[in-house]
Amino acid sequence: MSYLTKREKEILAYLKKEPMISQDELAAKMQISRSATAVHISNLMRKGYILGRGYIFNERSGVLVIGKTWLEICGDITDGSSGKVQMEYGGVGYLLARELVRFRAEPTLLTFLGRDEIGDQIYNHLLQKGIKVQHIIRNSAIPSGKRVLVKKGENLLVQVEEMDSTHCLTQKMLSTKEELLRTARVLLIDGTLSFQEIEYLVSKIVQYNISSSIAGRSLSWFQKMGFLSCPQLFLVCTHQEIEELEGTPLGNEPDAFFSPCRKIVNQGLDTLVVIVGEQGLILANKKEIVYFPVLPLQTPEHPLTIMAGIAGGLAAGYGMRLAVRRAMGVQGSKKPADSRNRAGKFISASLDDSECMGSQND
Repeated sequence: MSYLTKREKEILAYLKKEPMISQDELAAKMQISRSATAVHISNLMRKGYILGRGYIFNERSGVLVIGKTWLEICGDITDGSSGKVQMEYGGVGYLLARELVRFRAEPTLLTFLGRDEIGDQIYNHLLQKGIKVQHIIRNSAIPSGKRVLVKKGENLLVQVEEMDSTHCLTQKMLSTKEELLRTARVLLIDGTLSFQEIEYLVSKIVQYNISSSIAGRSLSWFQKMGFLSCPQLFLVCTHQEIEELEGTPLGNEPDAFFSPCRKIVNQGLDTLVVIVGEQGLILANKKEIVYFPVLPLQTPEHPLTIMAGIAGGLAAGYGMRLAVRRAMGVQGSKKPADSRNRAGKFISASLDDSECMGSQND
């Protein structure tokens, strides 16, 4: 659900009880001025909770995230067998939900956790963060996911995963959550799910016309799978992915990427957002291609952060241009940069196109 102030929540509750109440009557009940009441109602309309006059309520609300969550243990060897060990929570589903909280959204996370100590810890952590956990799947027969990384400096030496939990996020299970999909305003999908599950979810976003995005896949993969023609998808990528798709370097000037972006969105995609190094973002859709430079003292964000910011903005009732601006404006809040960067390296290292193509037959 999009972020609401305490007063907005109170007014929305009154309106649902008495949808025919006048603004004067509502102002008297809330003990505020009529002009203040009008502003709150206008905000509720902008955020999508009210569709128009007569207080018609929108049955769709908020951002739904579907993806994996696990415990990550990272050991960094500094001398012989000595070093540092760090434990944190990971998985694209978890990272997307966490980034949405930074944008004052209250996402619903559909993931799997075992009924074990690790699962309890992650569940309580998500709850404390303000992430909606009522649809998390839990099973005592399958342990919560775990991943162990052993590094020496920047070199990854060993990676061990225990991810039996991923078998629970299947098409059969997702089909039991259709009402949750139908009522989502924005859907973010973990691209590390198997192709069958992603294909099923894409069929549902087309059926229910849900603004959606998929994290952790390259533009080349989207093209091979035919998803660049999906009019409900907005995608976030780096300028290197555009160059890979074009098969040639395009230089450092943002306008050199305009023509390739136009070709991509003309295939049917709703919107393409390209992170151009440390310079800024390109927003491309059928209406416009706009370049937004990074402001002084800002630093470029990870694609997961930009995707979450856009999703939160769309769920709050902003248009795409304002949603992108909002996604760029998260600087200044606390950034868990180390875990986010590691997640980015994991995505790029694990999701090469040969593996993606092979996943069709999983």
